Amino acid sequence: MSALAIAPTFLSDFTRLTPDVQLDTLAVMRAYQAGDQPGLESVAGAADPRVRVVSIAPDWSGVIVPDPDVEPGTEDAGQDEAHETPYRLLTVRPRDEALRYARSLRPEALPDTLVEAGTDPVDLTPIGPPELAGALSSPFAQWQITLHPDQHRITEAHFNGSAQITGGPGTGKTVMALYRAAHLAELDAAAHPGDTRESVLLTTYNRALAQSLADRLDQLLPDPGTRSRVKVATIDSLARSIVQTHTSTAPRMAGKDELAQRWRAVALADGLPFSGRFLVDEWEQVILAKGLELLPDYIRCERSGRVQHLAPEHRRQVWETVRRYVGAMRVEGLWSYPQLAGEAARVLGRSGPLFRHVVVDEAQDLHPAQWRMLRAAVPEGPDDLFIVGDPHQRVSDNRVSLASLGINVRGRGHRLRVSYRVTQEILDWSMPILGRRAALGMDDDADTLAGYRSLLRGPAPVVRGCESRTEELTALGEWVRVWLEAGVNPSEIAVAGRNQWVVRGVTKELEARGVPTTPLEGAGDTAAVRVGTMHRMKGQEFRCVALVGVSDHLLPPKAALEAAEGDQVALEHAYQQERTLLFVACTRARDALYVSHVGQPSRLISENW
Repeated sequence: MSALAIAPTFLSDFTRLTPDVQLDTLAVMRAYQAGDQPGLESVAGAADPRVRVVSIAPDWSGVIVPDPDVEPGTEDAGQDEAHETPYRLLTVRPRDEALRYARSLRPEALPDTLVEAGTDPVDLTPIGPPELAGALSSPFAQWQITLHPDQHRITEAHFNGSAQITGGPGTGKTVMALYRAAHLAELDAAAHPGDTRESVLLTTYNRALAQSLADRLDQLLPDPGTRSRVKVATIDSLARSIVQTHTSTAPRMAGKDELAQRWRAVALADGLPFSGRFLVDEWEQVILAKGLELLPDYIRCERSGRVQHLAPEHRRQVWETVRRYVGAMRVEGLWSYPQLAGEAARVLGRSGPLFRHVVVDEAQDLHPAQWRMLRAAVPEGPDDLFIVGDPHQRVSDNRVSLASLGINVRGRGHRLRVSYRVTQEILDWSMPILGRRAALGMDDDADTLAGYRSLLRGPAPVVRGCESRTEELTALGEWVRVWLEAGVNPSEIAVAGRNQWVVRGVTKELEARGVPTTPLEGAGDTAAVRVGTMHRMKGQEFRCVALVGVSDHLLPPKAALEAAEGDQVALEHAYQQERTLLFVACTRARDALYVSHVGQPSRLISENW
């Protein structure tokens, strides 16, 4: 036998095997390819005497079937001749079950397609409805800009004001944002042929997604004149460019964690009864979120979502402390991201709007100050803001009421409940990670996933428990090889961990195996497996996703819990953010999901088993 082949249906069965049996199966397949061929065993009483079984593990066997071109009647051939017969591995089952299955196989029941491992691809494409069949079989780059036929009417609709689209993972929200931006650009080109400025803003939460949106928009708008009307930018880069243009000075940025550490040290030195994390959260989630500029307004305000009560005298103390710390930041030229957006909103309030239309993706993670900036960036009127997001994928603490910020979407909202970019099997496994709580929507109502379902069906996710980190990385390498040998393009595979330490180990393992890697935010056409942290997965889409290090000592990370500094509200937010982060990472896969851990699995997944 020159090589052991696999039947097209084999990988679906393979994902349901235990990790140990999977590795034993891969070992047998490698042995055949290396020329070290384990003996095949005839099956007494088989309906087709050509069927064989091969030992996989002490209690497991693989069922081997011949190439359909080999005529029946060769069962008496010698062993050497039998080894020249092309066979395929059909399934791996417990030995008694494998023997029963082998006896029942008839020549006419054998599948007609033979696929040699490592040469021709096995089709991993999920099963979908007829209207998506052509798109599912197209190259993945084409699939990434495929919009469900039923959604065109929304992306091309005329709205009398702002519109909001919400929906769970895989419902096509990001693709709808792309098509909406393209549609508005085409309308703008027809209405203002002499004005070629960037009139449509397409904005999102992170750089990787912004680059992906820009690349896909190039495909949707091949005409350079029309494409040039759309500016694609992250919300933070937009704020930075507005402020920098106004001040001629590049702002120095500081994240929430850095500020919490700074303010904690100063609070301890001043003997204040507040943690640095509490002060930063109070500043960003109450003072900046509500745009408060006077102490009386802060004393009177409702602190929605902040469980810890603050008496008026304590609010005065917090106000003075925050004002002092923010003053020190200004002296250093240091800004937080919401603070910078607030300043950009004030600049636009004086200078006027920049765009005629704004399309917002991943809207659930924007801060109220960032919404004020977007409101000021476009004049209020027909088709001004087109907003897409999912409150269940919120990984920030931001709570937003669009109506209170001058963005009215009442009567122009659409809730998408049908997914067509993630299989039902992946959704069934991932959704319990979120817990049972409803999410707060962006217009003050509760948002649930009731009735949420997928049109696609595929293999169940695989969870692999390992005894050591070395074993985990080895198992990952084997799994990535299975995907590659199944014909999946390397750029359609993503591997993610919770932190950079896990990511570095993954990169080393894959590179040592000769598998090229590139960061998750790398160029879209690079033939390399994407590797990065779970945060970088946000908004992206792949055929196959592997999540490594989903262990209880790594997820939730100790640092994230310690950062709460005993603040029960902050601790609760930290847990929910980790749940959302893991849920988002899992649902970046269209076809297949693999999850591994060392020792005890993360409580975020074990609680749901």
